[in-house]
Amino acid sequence: MQMTQTKNRDKSKKRAAILDGAVDVFICMGYELASMDKIAETAGVSKRTVYNHFGSKENLFQAVVNDFLTQRQNLKTIAYDPDKTLEEQLLAFANAEIFLIDSPRRLGLSKFLTSVFLNDTNYARETVAKYPPVYDMLLDWLREAEKDGKIKADSLLIAARVFYALVEGAVTYPSLFSGGINHAAVEPMLKEIIATFLARYAA
Repeated sequence: MQMTQTKNRDKSKKRAAILDGAVDVFICMGYELASMDKIAETAGVSKRTVYNHFGSKENLFQAVVNDFLTQRQNLKTIAYDPDKTLEEQLLAFANAEIFLIDSPRRLGLSKFLTSVFLNDTNYARETVAKYPPVYDMLLDWLREAEKDGKIKADSLLIAARVFYALVEGAVTYPSLFSGGINHAAVEPMLKEIIATFLARYAA
């Protein structure tokens, strides 16, 4: 049993190392120029090990996408808390959205994936369709806030989409296509976005 657990831990560590190496290579070289040899070298494993874990570059790329989108979704798993202010909770959603571009490495990966999706819109649609919408967790939160008498909207779905349109339009995409997040500018912007949102939807 102990030997099996040790092997599983080693396998998980190698898989994580390969994914990290793949991210670095994809960011640096792009998908087409990235090679399994370079990914193996960067990850510190053999090329055979890379193939044993993922089978192909396509599968490895899909695993990178899966990890990225799953992490994004997990960050937004925020339950409604009646003891916290609406502003505080909405800020948590906004910060979860921008976390994935809030470091040079995460920003690089976001730029890389955005370029892939823009170049192949069919692939983008197929990939995104496998995951809940970006606003899904916020929609659940809005339902609970509405039950608590704190939010009022004709359409909670539209409200959720409006919130992310504000955050993405004012913060995410400008940061994505520039040098990254300027916190001195972003913090007051997020406060204004939340104030604007609540001016429309607070009960």
